[in-house]
Amino acid sequence: MQRNASTDELYFVTLTVVDWIDVFTRRYYNDFIIENLAWCQQKANLNIYAYVIMTNHIHMVANVTDGSLGDVLGRFKSYTSKELYKMIANNTQESRRDWMLKAFDRAGKFNPLNEKHQLWQNGNYPIVLYTPAVIEQKIDYTHENPVRAGFVGSAHEYWYSSANPESPLKIIW
Repeated sequence: MQRNASTDELYFVTLTVVDWIDVFTRRYYNDFIIENLAWCQQKANLNIYAYVIMTNHIHMVANVTDGSLGDVLGRFKSYTSKELYKMIANNTQESRRDWMLKAFDRAGKFNPLNEKHQLWQNGNYPIVLYTPAVIEQKIDYTHENPVRAGFVGSAHEYWYSSANPESPLKIIW
């Protein structure tokens, strides 16, 4: 059962692509995610304290100023799922287009919560971060993800992460 995250606590959340498909290997899709997270910051009261966009999932330490974190992330996932699907379908340069679309269609076909396709796995599964030590551990885990994956030698080198001082997404702190 998914917990309804309240606004006065910090949460660690992970948004994962179905079947762990590596959608976010192209800057085009990552920039789209950044634009939509920025929109959520400006229009939906999303506060992001740390983030990383990996090839098939996103980690964030976040909360909302007002409302429900689950609702904000649900709307984010619904919108980005539809738009990313269209972006992939219309991208003639996307060498993985056919099999990715088939996988998203298959995932949606077997999930009664979807009309057509499914890009994100169900749920956000927010984990409450109770203490400063736990907050620090989750931020470190988030930032070290691309290092552990072997993409970069140091967390600050990864472009789509709040560990990078030139990160395209502004964070709270």
